[in-house]
Amino acid sequence: MSTEVVAHKAPLVAVPTNSLAGAESWEDFISLWMVCKEVDNINQFFKGDIANRLVTKHGEGSLGEFAKSVGTPYQTIVAYRRVARAFEIRDVRNLTWTHYLIASHTDEYDKGSGTFKSDNRSGWLEKAEDEGWSSSRLAREIKKAKALVKETAVEYYSRYLDKMKNILTRIDKDDFTEEERQQFVEHLNLVYSDIRSYWEHL
Repeated sequence: MSTEVVAHKAPLVAVPTNSLAGAESWEDFISLWMVCKEVDNINQFFKGDIANRLVTKHGEGSLGEFAKSVGTPYQTIVAYRRVARAFEIRDVRNLTWTHYLIASHTDEYDKGSGTFKSDNRSGWLEKAEDEGWSSSRLAREIKKAKALVKETAVEYYSRYLDKMKNILTRIDKDDFTEEERQQFVEHLNLVYSDIRSYWEHL
């Protein structure tokens, strides 16, 4: 069972559910799992293509409303779109979509020309694949090399805030007493105050 997937503006794809019925050996199950991971990657690229097409048809201001309509954080859709623009040819190889996202932030996108000003991102992807780096390791190496494009730093770190928001807004509140909820909210306020103080007094 081949696990190689190469996509160029690939359509939305899925693994046929009946393929599981034929899995017998250990290798079959590993292969199916890897195919699913690659399909997930391709579909994340396709989400970026959707966002690009949406903006073409409905304008830049449409992304915010679209994010609300599909129940997805705005910055997540911005990230999908960025990767789709940064990598028109997607050779998934042994890398995840997150590798591509992180690498894209080593180049600045020029809105006027609709292109990236450099191509550092390709080199970073090659390093990640050659060295077998995880996406976290790639992020550390880029940070260590001071290769992160400053113009996109806010967008880069905003993703982490969105992830945290998603976690905290999906907690089952019924597991907490009223007093525990209040304590949690108070702690959130303290954290927010510390963060805001840090950024307002540079």
